[in-house]
Amino acid sequence: MRLVLVLVGLIQAICLLGQDTQVLTFQNYIEIVKTHHPVTYQANLIKEIAVSNSLMAKGGFDPKIEGSWNKKSFDDKNYYSIASGKVKVPTWFGAELNAGYDRNSGEFLNESDFIPSRGIWNAGISVPLGKGLIIDNRRAELKKAEIFNSASEQEQILLLNDIVYDASLAYLELQAASELLSITLEGLSLAKVRFEGTRSSFINGDKPAIDTLESFINLQTRQLENQKALQEIENKKIYLNNFLWLNGDVPVELEENISPEVLDINFLSQQLDSLSIIQDQWIFTHPEILLYDFKIANLKIDQRLAKEDLKPDLRINYNPLVAVGDASIFDEFLINNYKFGATLSYSLIQRKERGKIQLNSIKIEDTKYNQKLKNQDLIVKLDLYLNNVNQTVIQHKLLSKIVNDYNTMLIGESRKFSLGESSLFLVNSRESKYLESRTKLIQLTNKAIKYRYAYILASGSIGNIL
Repeated sequence: MRLVLVLVGLIQAICLLGQDTQVLTFQNYIEIVKTHHPVTYQANLIKEIAVSNSLMAKGGFDPKIEGSWNKKSFDDKNYYSIASGKVKVPTWFGAELNAGYDRNSGEFLNESDFIPSRGIWNAGISVPLGKGLIIDNRRAELKKAEIFNSASEQEQILLLNDIVYDASLAYLELQAASELLSITLEGLSLAKVRFEGTRSSFINGDKPAIDTLESFINLQTRQLENQKALQEIENKKIYLNNFLWLNGDVPVELEENISPEVLDINFLSQQLDSLSIIQDQWIFTHPEILLYDFKIANLKIDQRLAKEDLKPDLRINYNPLVAVGDASIFDEFLINNYKFGATLSYSLIQRKERGKIQLNSIKIEDTKYNQKLKNQDLIVKLDLYLNNVNQTVIQHKLLSKIVNDYNTMLIGESRKFSLGESSLFLVNSRESKYLESRTKLIQLTNKAIKYRYAYILASGSIGNIL
């Protein structure tokens, strides 16, 4: 069951307008969404995933302990007992350090396994001289984890931008519905007064019955319009409740007496102006553009690995050996006792390696083209939104003048009607035009604000500005 949101107690987000009505400001509403919505917690999970990936990548350089023991005994004879322990330490430069201890005994050991009875210590290094010298899978995974960490920050921004934008539109819809409701209430009040006046005039014999019927029809029409506005505002509240949560897991609802603040045509104009002035500068740091940069960086790491596979896989291993308890450890360690080896493998035709390089090159070029298309798409969207804002502001000025003119005509027609020089039909017509123009003005204001929001969203900055 949804809880009822008492916003005064949850966050200091409500200021009183009167004894019965409270207002939820836009800024405080957005803070509630950014703090408590589940998407905010999901965005934090993206960062945690990046940290986990980084930890996994660093695990490729963790020291490892290896050990084995094999023994064979049959017919009271100790055929062999072979024990070995080793520590391996990978390094960033591709070489691998190791140290270990071996102890073998038995009557039937292979000649290569004969060592002093007290065992021998060994320490050494394994170095790649071809493939794996410049970069290997361990180093590649660590570099990719660093890139993913940076990319996760941009993904967080985009995720928060989207939820803040959707929540903002829900608020704007409710705000416009609230203002439209006030117009229908005003129209209903005027219709009631006119109906009562007309009916009194009819009773007194000053007005014909047809005027009373006309004013009553007008009253019913205004009641219908008011009912539709009430339905609309309830629907908008229900939708807005979808963005109100507590601690990411408890859905909450607005109280009935809470209303949005009144927003005018200049709302967010300063934020849009500050962004549009430097649009050419920040477009290259847009989160969506940066994500393409990170994708290209990842592909380039894969390309380096693919080119590394063209080299021969040549590795040398050197392990000095020293018997436990030997009196001449230093000399024996450096000169006489050691294990040395080398391994080499190389694909003669290298079709697989060359094909991988070609495929990675194609992927990089394809991603670069997509980045250019996204960059141009953003520029076009921003220019369209900016043009829509500018044109809507101009239309708003013209429509404001029309509203004032309709109001002047209504006042004049009402005076003529009171003097008996006009008809009820003309008064109702002037009044309907006036109320209709005010409705259009509210809708135009709402449209202008939405265009500003669309611009700010496309800029990737909505989460920081609001």
